[in-house]
Amino acid sequence: MVTDPPGNIAASGPLKDSSVLVLPLPPQPGNAMQPRPNSVRFPIVLCWMGIAVLLSLLAPAGGSAEGLPAGVERLSQRWFLRTRDEAGSRLNKPLYLYRDMVGDREQYVDLFSYHMRDSNGDGIDEVRISHEPGSDTHPAGFLVISSQGYPNHPTAIFPNSGNPNSIRVQDFTFRLPLEPRLAEQTTRLPMGPIGTALNGVVFFNPFEQGGMNAVEGYAEVWLDACCGHPQQTGVYHYHKYPSCVKSPFQDDGKQHSPIIGFAWDGFPIHGPYETAGVMAHQSDSSDSPGLALDACNGHADALRGYHYHTTPGRFPYILGGYAGVVEPGNNRGLRRAGSGVIENNAAGNSAIGRGIVAVRPGAVPPGGKRTVTIELEPGAGMLATGAGPETGPLPDAVPSWVQIGPYEATAISRTGNVVTISLDIPEDATLGVLLDCHLEFEGAGRGGRNRVYKRNDVLRVVE
Repeated sequence: MVTDPPGNIAASGPLKDSSVLVLPLPPQPGNAMQPRPNSVRFPIVLCWMGIAVLLSLLAPAGGSAEGLPAGVERLSQRWFLRTRDEAGSRLNKPLYLYRDMVGDREQYVDLFSYHMRDSNGDGIDEVRISHEPGSDTHPAGFLVISSQGYPNHPTAIFPNSGNPNSIRVQDFTFRLPLEPRLAEQTTRLPMGPIGTALNGVVFFNPFEQGGMNAVEGYAEVWLDACCGHPQQTGVYHYHKYPSCVKSPFQDDGKQHSPIIGFAWDGFPIHGPYETAGVMAHQSDSSDSPGLALDACNGHADALRGYHYHTTPGRFPYILGGYAGVVEPGNNRGLRRAGSGVIENNAAGNSAIGRGIVAVRPGAVPPGGKRTVTIELEPGAGMLATGAGPETGPLPDAVPSWVQIGPYEATAISRTGNVVTISLDIPEDATLGVLLDCHLEFEGAGRGGRNRVYKRNDVLRVVE
């Protein structure tokens, strides 16, 4: 049981190559740095489509009477289960497929296989998927996600000077309604987990323990470059768009963003884009009439039905409330959450950016090694947050770690107040979204912890 703050939830190694299954639908009705304790450090693999498995199964012989590919059975309108391969042999591990729009095509998409890996080396996959019968509230049944809540992307080392907590492996079990439906009224977001990313790491609402906006304003908390941090019981979680969570498809800003997770009402959470060059929070313009996001950060379209979008830099960032009927077993706080949407209470100015003056250039192209410089403010002391106030100027050493979004520096040097880093940006990098930067000075904080500095929205990848 894990919460932030305690008492709200009742939910009982390196990355390797990916395997993503995409099945075209039949016509449908109607510094080579080493991992260290309390951090997640390994090369992140972003080349999804280069190693994706694409199978043309357009209702072959042996398919079902309703035109499904062989070995695929329907669980709901959007969820399907594949238990056999094309030859009819039983798969060692069933595949759960989601019917979604990929570009301009409807396809069965394997959302989870990439994340069903043992990144922490304990012999257990971070994410395991099953399904079970329904309840009176959700009679169609549930997709069951068993998760360790352990990030499969690089993170800061925790505890550090900005956060006193450590990342710990969890034992989550979450149930997503297989047939989500809109509710008569909005359910208010509880504290603690409000949904899950595809990698099994949970989303939290935008507020910190004291109830203030944790993403901006004077109460902003220290999040690493992947937009996450652990709370008191070690639950690593995201308060805003998690730039390091990968969907099976590149989010290139040229089409609707893919799914990156699910809310506790079963509706999917997509990345920020509504269409080519237009983010969802901009879709209330005359170019996209009728697609404005509601107060829950969701809307419906003719192709996907109702769904949510993340909104980088814009409250509520992930969810503003639940538009659908929630499964209350995912978080005890849902039973007393009440109705209504959350409101932004950010006030004052954040001091999180102290220590980093500028990051240049502000944009880099994908596909290659890129040089980036970070100008430091040497007189900046640590922000009085997380682990408590720390005084003294910024260390004059070379940072031990630098990360911008999901990209960790492969080389770091420093001349005076300027740090120069090298980043390897993959061809299929997410495009157009501003990324955060954090850097660390090993052992320079109180008690030998790493001293950490952060600046938000410093660089984006653009073609």
